[in-house]
This record gives sequence, C-alpha cells and structure tokens, in this order.
Amino acid sequence: MTLTQNSQNSQNYSIAEIEQETGIKRDTLRVWERRYNFPVPLRNERRERIYSSEQLSRLRLIKQLMDSGTQPGKLVTLDKRELHALAEQHVCRSVSFPGSGVLDLLTGGSLCELQPRLEILLKELGLHDFLSNVVAPLNHAVGEAWFAGKLGILDEHHYTEQIRMILTAEMRRTARNDGARPRVLLSTMPGEPHGIGLLMVACTLSLEGAEILSLGVQTPLEEIVRGAVENKCAIVGVSCSEYLRRRTVASQLVRLRSMLPENIALWAGGSGLRNITLLQENIRIFSDLSQISAALQDQQIRSLTGSKRINSSKKRSNNHELF
Repeated sequence: MTLTQNSQNSQNYSIAEIEQETGIKRDTLRVWERRYNFPVPLRNERRERIYSSEQLSRLRLIKQLMDSGTQPGKLVTLDKRELHALAEQHVCRSVSFPGSGVLDLLTGGSLCELQPRLEILLKELGLHDFLSNVVAPLNHAVGEAWFAGKLGILDEHHYTEQIRMILTAEMRRTARNDGARPRVLLSTMPGEPHGIGLLMVACTLSLEGAEILSLGVQTPLEEIVRGAVENKCAIVGVSCSEYLRRRTVASQLVRLRSMLPENIALWAGGSGLRNITLLQENIRIFSDLSQISAALQDQQIRSLTGSKRINSSKKRSNNHELF
C-alpha cells in the first residue's frame, strides 16, 4: 500500500515513532502485520512503513490492555470501538482507592471541584499516605481513562496542574532538614517531559529530611552532573515515565552513571523502568516510594563509612610523615 495524496494531509508516523509512542517494539509490529493483518502500514517513496493516526490510537489502546494482562492475540483483531469498551471495563474494575471519586469529577466535567476534593484527601490522610494511596493510583487511573477516551487533554492537563500546585505547597510547608540527611538533585533526563513523578519523589524525600535541589524536567545530562558536583549532592535522582522508549531510558541512565563521580549515587524510578533489569549495579532502581526511606538510611551509612576511611587514611599519612 503506497502513500496517497489524501493520506499525506493527515498525521503519519514512522515505525520508530510508533514504537516510541506506544512502547510496542517494531519487530512485534511486523509480526502482527503478518499474523493478524494489523497494523497494515502505508509506504512512503522509499518504501518505508508509515502509520496513520487511527492506527496509532488503536495501538495505544492495545498496549494499555496488554499491560493490564490481556493477550495481544485477543486484541489486535478488535476495532477501535471494541477496544474502547474493553478499556472502559478495565478502568471501572481498577478504580477502587481513596481518591477514586476524583476520577469521577474529571470524567464528569466537574473540574472546579477537583482542587477542594484533593485538599480534603490530603488533610485526612497526610502527605505520605496521600502520595501512596491517592496520587500514585490516580496517576495510573487518569492515564488509563485518557487512553480509553474518557478524558480529554484539557482534563488531563488540569489534573496534572492541580496535583503540581498542591504538592509544591505542601512540600514547602512540611520541609525539614536537620543537616543529617543528604542533599539530593532531582530531574528528568532529556526527552522526558513528565514531572509529577519527580514531584512525588521530592515530597517523599522532604518528609525524610533530605535537602532537595530540583532542576525540573528535561535537563541535559552534562548539566545534571554539573549541578550535582557544584552543589555537593550525595544523590542524583531521575524520574522516568513511559513516554520514552525503554532502550532510550536505559542508555541515558548508563551514560549518566558514567559521567557522575563514583561518590554520587544515581537513583531512578518510574513506570518507564518497568521490566528493565539489565542495568549496572551502581544504578539503584525504585519501584515504589516506600523504598526511599530505607535507601536514604543506607546512603547515610555508606557516606559515614566513606568518611571514616578517608579520615583513617589521612591519619596514616600524617603518622608516616612524622617518621
């Protein structure tokens, strides 16, 4: 199938772009094309595969349902309407947590009621439980609802902005640092525009007494390293969503680790690291916010041990000079 004049007027995607947008590997797309006759791409002048916006939309729904445990063979042959129906059923089954009513406000168009409801939940639960039991599952539910077509871009952006404002204000209110906890630089890597996960980590670290230096999103690796070194940070933490391909995330993490001094720890977490297992031992991967407290304690022990070694080495060197 060749690219026609009409199809050129709509948005088209290369197979590499489809892989990045959906997380479905290009080899898998080719297998589905042969086995299930979907997606059948157009071809450009160089005979390269070109996919339509409609195909991208269906593939996003398929990937979402695959992540929830449905086998691809049961999904690839379904049309968009059938996929939407399955996605809506999954959203209804999965939404059962303290903040599930917030999703109803978004899907029902009651955006003005969102902030008061979130503030009530924060006051009732406290910041720690609010992050773990409301924001984390709500982020996932909002993403699924967006894929299912129940939320528009306006709704998703409004939700993100309200969460950002509430968490920023609460972190400033509850921040404490007694000098005992390490300084942590936080950012996302180039190409990663999502910052809510980063803010959740910053709040958790703040509750633990860490000193936070946040650079926001999409910081060049060289600048992350410069910021960590110049500000004497003990830890660099990066948040990775599913926006970037896993291969891209892994390669950037390995490169960042090679650029950082050995005495600065590299931590990484987020849904973009799911199923990534082949990383260096000196890159610490987090799957849950609850792991941060123990990791900070471990980092303090390592720092103290390193300081004692340095002091001991200096004493030996001084004693040697006396003779």
